[in-house]
Amino acid sequence: MTAFLTDSQRRIARALRELTDEAGHPPSIREIADAVALAASTVAYHLQALERHGVVSHDPRRSRSYQVRP
Repeated sequence: MTAFLTDSQRRIARALRELTDEAGHPPSIREIADAVALAASTVAYHLQALERHGVVSHDPRRSRSYQVRP
């Protein structure tokens, strides 16, 4: 991960990658929140920041569409 990310953002990106690998599809925001022990609203905020930084991508028309970019 890049140096400009917060610790929470790094944990969320790592959990997103791991949960996707385990399940074979992207997790819900609630599943990510449970994995990193944060509130779902906090995870949603950090996911938006990660998207602005280009770390994750998201299709707003689909649920469970957050993915870590390669």
